[in-house]
Amino acid sequence: QSLVSSNPHSNSTNTGDSASNLSINEVKYPVVYEIFIRSLYDSDGDGVGDINGVSQKVDYLRKLGIDAVWFMPFNEAVSYHGYDITDYYNVEKDYGTMEDLENMIQVLHENGIKVIMDLVINHTSDEHPWFKDAVENTTSSPYWDYYIMSLEDHSGQDHWHWKINSKGQKVWYFGLFGYNMPDLNHDSQKVREEVKKIVDFWISKGVDGFRIDAAKHIYGWSWDDGIQESAEYFEWFRDYVLSKKPDAILVGEVFSGNTYDLSLYPIPVFNFALMYSIRNYPEGQDGMIENNWVEESFLFLENHDLHRFFSHLQEHYKKFSESDYEFIKKRAALWYFLIFTLKGSPVIYYGGEIGTRGFKWHGPVYDEPVREPMQWYASGTGEGQTFWTKEVYKNAGITFGNADVDGCIYDDPYDGFSVEEQENDPKSLLNFIRFILNFRKDHDAILNGDQTIFRDWKNLIAFYRESSNEKLLVVLNPDPVWQNSFTFEENMTMILEVDFENFIWNESNVSFSAGESFTVDPMKAYIFKK
Repeated sequence: QSLVSSNPHSNSTNTGDSASNLSINEVKYPVVYEIFIRSLYDSDGDGVGDINGVSQKVDYLRKLGIDAVWFMPFNEAVSYHGYDITDYYNVEKDYGTMEDLENMIQVLHENGIKVIMDLVINHTSDEHPWFKDAVENTTSSPYWDYYIMSLEDHSGQDHWHWKINSKGQKVWYFGLFGYNMPDLNHDSQKVREEVKKIVDFWISKGVDGFRIDAAKHIYGWSWDDGIQESAEYFEWFRDYVLSKKPDAILVGEVFSGNTYDLSLYPIPVFNFALMYSIRNYPEGQDGMIENNWVEESFLFLENHDLHRFFSHLQEHYKKFSESDYEFIKKRAALWYFLIFTLKGSPVIYYGGEIGTRGFKWHGPVYDEPVREPMQWYASGTGEGQTFWTKEVYKNAGITFGNADVDGCIYDDPYDGFSVEEQENDPKSLLNFIRFILNFRKDHDAILNGDQTIFRDWKNLIAFYRESSNEKLLVVLNPDPVWQNSFTFEENMTMILEVDFENFIWNESNVSFSAGESFTVDPMKAYIFKK
């Protein structure tokens, strides 16, 4: 199962076209950019990011070099984050209208960017009309079987909750994520039919694929059971979606660092195992790739549920001062290089390309600090700058980092972490990521090729990427101290050299012969071509 079902002719041996001439439909491993609409760009001045704001930033997205956008939920929902849906067939009013959404999808498509929708089908909001009807009318409700509900007492059982309806009945229901997010009952044929309708509706609007929220928890009564059954569920789901849209992009959120769990799924999943390995061993680890490999997975360093990667590295190294930013930037860039060259679809969480910082809190706010406004301007203010967090932090009494003034706990004005500041700095993280993503587009072996691991050591990661018309060897030494070496197995030409320590990258043309030895110094990366 490729991440994008490719054109049936794209894998024929007669492909003389360069990768840059391939349509995105034929790219197996598109680069995905995760967007939280509320935080990206504000088109109407209310401080809340919106759909039209995304349309206005399409040039930025295209220049960055991404192929697809994954939007966190844009359905009508109760919470700011959108993961408690009240209407699967409508757009969150904070973000705009259905017409705005259709226009945005068209603009993205015109710019060669696909649209991946966050599909939240594990649960709904307890404000959803289906659920309210089921609580009120119990077994006579057409929606009673949509949820896992009971009139029997479930006291003392984890993740069971209750509500009392107007008749005084105590209605029990299962909700793994809390009382306000009741789980849907996917054993119900009616629920499966509803899922099909939702898929059909959004495909008809131009959506190119789905990121399935909580794909690990479709079945199961706790956080780590029912994984096998949940995985099997996605066989019919995959078959249905691909019958409607053969080139649909599908990816499941299976929140597990266990490669066995991840490998059970018949659809691509996010590779949490590799992400955790990189975070735990940011200077490398023997067997890092092999021990954490999941075929056809989506590769990432951060997302909306985790500490930002830049902040995680700051915490790991205990380096938080402004003078330490360069050190952390180099380490972050090195791991971005790896996920951009490995087999799979790399994912950038909005702002990751400029080193946006953020830690999850555990009161008085929780996820907001890792979902803060995208920083467009050095000053932190300007046209389109979002500031929806300002009121949240003010109400929570948070003054840390002047968050009650500008809505950002971690991003201060003129700290170097804005698009404006990094745009014209040739050694910025933004410009490195732009370079490597656009370099990637010119190499069919990275976009579509297979992978063979050559070395997988703490201080030498090397792997081949090979398609029908190109063979590359990618080499990386993440160790800050120890060099290593290898011997070429065939004649190759160096086409890219990256020195992370000095933050310099150069395309080159240096030839090497089979049997020749090559030394890889600390914090260096290379790409060779056969």
